[in-house]
This record gives sequence, structure tokens and C-alpha cells, in this order.
Amino acid sequence: MPFCAQCGSPVGAGKFCSRCGARRPEAPGATPVPPASPSVQPLPAVMSVTNAPLARPATQGSNVLTKVLVGFLVFILLIVLAVMGSCVYIGYRAKKKADEIEQAYKSNDLNKLAGALGVGSSSGVSGSSRGSSPGTTGGNSGNTASSAAPLSFPAWTPSIGGNESGAKIPLRPGLTVVTAIAQFGGDYESMKQIQQLSASEVRLSYRADNVPNPLEGLQKLSGDAAPKSSGSISGQRTVRSQDLQTAHDYMQWFGPNQPEVMPGTTAISVSREVLAELKDKGETQFSFRTGGLKGMAGSLLGALGQMAGGGVPGTPKEAKGLANMGKDECTLKRTGNGLAAFPVLLNDQRVSLPAVHAQCATDDGLADFYFLDDLDNPLALAWKLGSSDTLQVVKISYPPQPAAAQAAGASAAQTGSGTGGGQQIEQELKQKGQAEVYGIYFDFASDKIKPESEPVLREIADALHHNPAWKLGVEGHTDNIGGDLYNLDLSQRRAEAVKLALVTRYRIAADHLTPQGFGATRPKEPNDTLAGRARNRRVELVRE
Repeated sequence: MPFCAQCGSPVGAGKFCSRCGARRPEAPGATPVPPASPSVQPLPAVMSVTNAPLARPATQGSNVLTKVLVGFLVFILLIVLAVMGSCVYIGYRAKKKADEIEQAYKSNDLNKLAGALGVGSSSGVSGSSRGSSPGTTGGNSGNTASSAAPLSFPAWTPSIGGNESGAKIPLRPGLTVVTAIAQFGGDYESMKQIQQLSASEVRLSYRADNVPNPLEGLQKLSGDAAPKSSGSISGQRTVRSQDLQTAHDYMQWFGPNQPEVMPGTTAISVSREVLAELKDKGETQFSFRTGGLKGMAGSLLGALGQMAGGGVPGTPKEAKGLANMGKDECTLKRTGNGLAAFPVLLNDQRVSLPAVHAQCATDDGLADFYFLDDLDNPLALAWKLGSSDTLQVVKISYPPQPAAAQAAGASAAQTGSGTGGGQQIEQELKQKGQAEVYGIYFDFASDKIKPESEPVLREIADALHHNPAWKLGVEGHTDNIGGDLYNLDLSQRRAEAVKLALVTRYRIAADHLTPQGFGATRPKEPNDTLAGRARNRRVELVRE
């Protein structure tokens, strides 16, 4: 019997249920299926109830994870925006500071430049009196209250007899040039040495230890606390051979921030063309780097310009302007037709070298230059940059050619070469009983011996090995910059350092050496010039 699909009641043969009135769905002749029993019905319901919660937590977990990821990304984005904003702000402040220094530099006002550099007011100092050097520290003492007058070059003119040395200074590896420098913060010495030489370039090194901070003297004048010395400066420079022939830009700045190769510039000399034009025409176009506080600011800004590509053609005008900060351009004119007799220690011998004197006018005053009269190696021997820096070469040394090593004795007699088995010092000790030694270099205000002193130490050791019965007094001498007691103590410590080096490195008997310091009590030359002070800082050996 068929049943109603809606209420389950039995239906007859009619098309509608007699109880609920629902139409029969079955086709004629089809056998209807009875509805499921009530005991079976709960299972789908239970399954439906059980399955629903299982699907819902999965959707909610996915939504939570998405929200976490979005929040994290937003947080990272905020951090990036904050960092970018800080960088933009720092860049803005840096550019503003650079612009401030640049404007102060161009104004030629030292007070304004000092304020831009953050060293306070420079009361008592003006752009026309920057050459006054307060409390010059010198090569010996780092704390002195004495004031040194602005240094000027003496009248280096040829003597009546014309005693300029005819010795040429070869451009070869080992050539060492020692320059005494008087800046606003005090005296110090720099050493430049040729390291490598090829047909295409010359590679040289630069070193200056414990360089006085130029801001120190400035702050002493303004009453501010003075910073410490800026320490050692070293650098490398490679000069192209073509620039040694034709460049008119003299780049005398050295430092770790300066590029090693600077096309179109020279470093320790001018080019052949510059010297030739001075000799033939009497003038030449020339550029160099200014000194003093302006030079320091120009060096900082110039390094930024170089890093921005200011030295490369096609770079923006602003980058080129920064790269050229501190650069003075002028028409360099020869002074007189004759040659100056320039005094220098050449391989520890006092000689006079022929020099061409030239000058040019700058915003900072008159710039003085002396160049070696040698087209093959026109070394810059001295230059005074307006009212600021004064620089003078005081010592030049170079080794003999390797092929001439066997003839070192004759070479030493002709050129004063400080090599060749100790023969020069040995000969002086034999003939005169004493020898002045200038090739031992010490750190600023220190008894630490520089590595460049080894050839001379070896020379002294050779002389003692050749004459084992000799006993020598090792005397230390200083210039007069600094207090007497300080210089006396420093000279004693330096004499003892020389003895210690000879005993420990070259096995010289300790009882054959007697160190003694004399401070500034036995000067060889006046202390009112750079060269005089440099030559008074020496070691002397005396046979006992």
C-alpha cells in the first residue's frame, strides 16, 4: 500500500492524500518508498550539528591570521616611513650645515666660519690676522704658553760665490722629503716618500704624526675648552706621469678622505710645464689648496664633493663647486730673474739648492712659492699661503742606485748619502770626533722612533761594528719651543731611545753608548725660522 510522502498516512488509489491533501508524486505504476523511521532521522541532524562547528573555526582562524599579517605589514611600513623621514631630515640638516659652512667660507670672515664649524666665537682674530699663531706647540712640547710670531721666509738670494749645490735630486723610490709646517695650531713635520715609480705613474706615501688641531688655537683665543690634537694623518697618492709633465693644479693636501688618484694634479712638485713657463714667460696659470681654518673647511667640503663625483666631467654644478672648495686659482708670476739659494739638509749635509721664486695674489693675501730649478724634478721647496700656513722643506734624502752600491763611499762624499755601510758617519767620527745626525725621526712630543729612522740607525751600528773599541756619547737636542725642563727631559728620553734601539736591534754593547739630553741649550741655528728649529732638533754622536 502506498503512503503519503508528506504525512506518511496510507493513501488509496486517489491522486491526493485523504488526510493532508498532498498530491501523490509517484508516477502511475511506481512503488512508493516509505519514509525513514524516526529512529534513523536524528543521525543526519547530529551529523549536521557536528559538521557545522568544524567548518566555522577554520574560517575564523584564517581571518585572524590575515588581520595579524596586515597589522604587521602596516607596522613595518610605519617604521620604514619613520626611518625615511629621519634620513630626509638628517640629509636636510647636513645639507643646511654644508651650505652654512660654504657661505661662511665664501664670505672670507673667520668669525663666521668658526661659528659655522661649531667652535664658538673667534674674538680677537680676524681674516687679516689669522697668521698669528698662539701657543705654538712645535715639534717638542704639546703645552706651551709662549706665542710664536708669524713666520716669514728670509731673503734667500745667491751668494756672491754662487755656492748652490750642483747635485741633482733624482726622482726614484726611496726619495724622502721632510717638510716643517707652521699652522694656526702649532708646528709639526710631514714626511713624503716615493714608494713606486713606473713609466705611467709615481706612487708616494704621506705621514704626519700628532698634527696640532687648528681649532685648538682658535678656541684658546675665544676662551673655550680646546680639543685635543687630531692625531696622525697618513695617506697614499698616485700621480700620473702625464700630470708631472703638464698639470697646473698643485694638490698638496693628503688624508684618508682624499682620492688616491686625482687626474690633472701634482703632489710634491709642480709639473715640468709650470716651471718651464715661469722660466721662459715669467708667469703661468696655477692653482693650489689654501691653508688655515679655511683650508680645513675646504678640505672637508672638497672631500664630500669628490665623493659626489665632483671631479668627473659632466657632474652637477653643485658637486663641482664642493669639489673645488679650498682651491685657489691665480696667475703665478716669477719674482726676479735670478735664482734663490735655498738651504736644506741633503742626505744630512747642509747644501743650498737653486730655486725659482714665484708669487701670486689670492683673497687671503700674497702666496709665496719656491721651486727646485730642475725640469726633471721641480720639487716644491717652500710655500707660504697668504696669512695662514708656512711650509718649508728642511730635509731631503734618497738612496743610491742599486748598481752604484759598490761605489757608495764615493757617492757619500759627493752627495752626503746616508747609506753605504755607515761610511759617512764613520768618516765624520774619525775625522772630527763627532757627527750630527738628522735622519732619526721621532713622533710629535715623544721619544718614539719612527720606522723611517732605520737606515740611519743601521749606519750608526755599522760604524760601531767597524770600530769595536769606540765608545760614543749619544746627545739629544731640541728647539726652544716649550719649557726648558720639558725640553731637557724630552731630549734625555730621545737619547735613551736611540741607545735602546742600537742595543736591542743591532747588538751594540750597552756600555759603549752614553745617552745625555741637552734640551735647547746648544742650538746650531736661530729658532726663529722653520729650518732653524728643524735643524736644532737633532742627535749628535761624540767619541769619548
